[in-house]
Amino acid sequence: MPLAGTLRLSAVMTIVFVSLSVPFLVFILLYNYQRTSADIAHTLRDDVAKTNAASIESTQSLLRPVAGALRVLAGAAAADPGFFRTEASADLLYRTLTSAEQIDAVYVSFEDGYHRVVTRIDADRRRSDPRIPPSANWHSSYIDDFSAGTKRARHRTFYDTWPHVVGRYSVETDLDIRALPGYAAAKETRGPIVVGPAINPDTGYPIIYLCYPIMREGSFIGAASANITLDVLTRFLATHRASAQSETIIADANDGKIIAAPEGDMAVRSEGGKLQVASLENIADPALRAADRHRRETHQDEFTFHSPATGEELSASFIRIPTEFGQSWEVVTLTPVNDFVGKLTTTNRQMASIIAVLTTVEALLIYLFCSRLARPIERISDDLKSVEGLSFDARPRRRSRITEIVQLQSAVALLQNSLRSFSAFVPMDVVRALVRSGAPLTLGVEARRLTVFFSDLEDFSSLAEQVAPNALLEQMSAYFEEVSRAVAQEGGTVDKFIGDGVMAFWGAPVPREDHALRACAGAMRAARRMEATNVAWKMEGRPAIRIRIGLHSADVLVGNVGSSERLSYTVMGDGVNVAARLEGVNKLFGTTICISDSVCEDVGSQVLVRPLRTVQVKGRKHSFMIYQLLGLIGTDDPELAAQDRDAELAALTRDASLAFERGDLAEAARRYQGILASFSDDPVARSMLAACAERERV
Repeated sequence: MPLAGTLRLSAVMTIVFVSLSVPFLVFILLYNYQRTSADIAHTLRDDVAKTNAASIESTQSLLRPVAGALRVLAGAAAADPGFFRTEASADLLYRTLTSAEQIDAVYVSFEDGYHRVVTRIDADRRRSDPRIPPSANWHSSYIDDFSAGTKRARHRTFYDTWPHVVGRYSVETDLDIRALPGYAAAKETRGPIVVGPAINPDTGYPIIYLCYPIMREGSFIGAASANITLDVLTRFLATHRASAQSETIIADANDGKIIAAPEGDMAVRSEGGKLQVASLENIADPALRAADRHRRETHQDEFTFHSPATGEELSASFIRIPTEFGQSWEVVTLTPVNDFVGKLTTTNRQMASIIAVLTTVEALLIYLFCSRLARPIERISDDLKSVEGLSFDARPRRRSRITEIVQLQSAVALLQNSLRSFSAFVPMDVVRALVRSGAPLTLGVEARRLTVFFSDLEDFSSLAEQVAPNALLEQMSAYFEEVSRAVAQEGGTVDKFIGDGVMAFWGAPVPREDHALRACAGAMRAARRMEATNVAWKMEGRPAIRIRIGLHSADVLVGNVGSSERLSYTVMGDGVNVAARLEGVNKLFGTTICISDSVCEDVGSQVLVRPLRTVQVKGRKHSFMIYQLLGLIGTDDPELAAQDRDAELAALTRDASLAFERGDLAEAARRYQGILASFSDDPVARSMLAACAERERV
């Protein structure tokens, strides 16, 4: 009996043969042709609106990340103004400068005239000052405050790669940053503000200034500022157009000054031998000048007019950009109407060709129909082949109207869904081996050397009390997702989720010679991704969750355990307990990833670690050395590579640890104090100093 809603194969063929007719095809094509004519006007408006929206978004994206960085910089300056009178603050300014490619210079200025800046060095800046070393790529300087008297100096330092110094000099200056428009505006408004555009004397192209006030105890004490180049916005406008010949610029709605244009030369003009910022009234493009005049005369934001140069009809659109930083900018888009009318002419020709081609092709459809009938069956065969490798095709399959094919599709879909669900509870490699072998799943374990991974969250109970259940579930799901993806990316197997913890292992079911190194990489990815996730959560006002990870390599038992009715593929043994204990050891040292000496022995010099101390974890008679994992060596992957100065920190810790382990507590304490002198926030050094003091008391 046919299934409800389906037809027999013979009935389907009869209906298709009767339905295929030339008049029906021609009617559909002609109807579509008529509808195309009616939709052209809507397409023009829609494309212009999309271009305007994209331009607004790009403009806001130019400013928002810079404003965020300056807000952080202003907060740091408000908390500790004296820090910016030290050379150490140049590193913070450098990181702020390199946080966005559109930032040309970042500086902090104070009410007493003190000023510190970090800038990029390009060819134009080198030409402007012959004292700049040829190899310099970065520059930092500071200007003395007015307490030094009338003779103030600017002290300049140049770097090829930060922070390697290639040159210095000092020069007297009478520059008063407080007199600059950006500083004065920030002081007046007490809020973030954009000033400009203005010509950069070094490059000859416009820049804008974004300034953020530094407020301390309700008083204005200075400003954190950035010079922003418009190259990013210029490239965007050059590549994002409503049509092939359309043109979009960003202008100031008050005075018409050009903020950005698809070509950098459009934004400037020469007057009296000096470069000036162009405006809509004097820009070189006559069509833009005509559109500006028409807009001021008619007070219309959208209209059509004829180009004074070519006579072609143009569509003009003026859209204001929402104000965020005190600026009054707008998007101006000019689009030749012929760009869209021309499309209609091309479409008419294409439609005529389609009618002729389809009429010819119809004679072959009956022959091709039989081949088409075989395609669903071929797809079913491909789906069955993919079952063996568990590489399920996620593409939706069109449901056939033929009874026999529908039955096959339903059976294959049921099989795929069952195996996909099974794979969510059992490691994929185990399921794949089971499918390929055809043997039933049985109890059994084997001894194998693996690397076991445990992760947990710090103060999860407190977090659960503070956060609403739905928000907590969302954050926990993100945490489990990031850790699981990191483990899977490095070829590991997620064993189970234990409360707020994750247990995983490397080396089973598929043996891996580099299981320890893979585990280290997976742990680093999980930790770095959670750091990035916490940054995003902080911006959203959510609490951060700190992850702790333990890794241990050991001979354990791995395989299927449980009962005849319910199995679990897992690992067992003392090595599992050690990995779990190592995760908890992080709490003692304030670290994120603790690994055992067995992991270090397996990976050798492929990772950067720092020794912590020998410990005796619960359940073990013998003590062993544990290490903090800092990163992998010889990789450019930012998720795996060690951070700046980690190698120095590791070397200092090794010397201190050797003294501690041989019982020379005074020498160990001295060396740990030395670490704190260079790394003041290092929790490991603080913990070990406490351990030295405790041993001395004993």
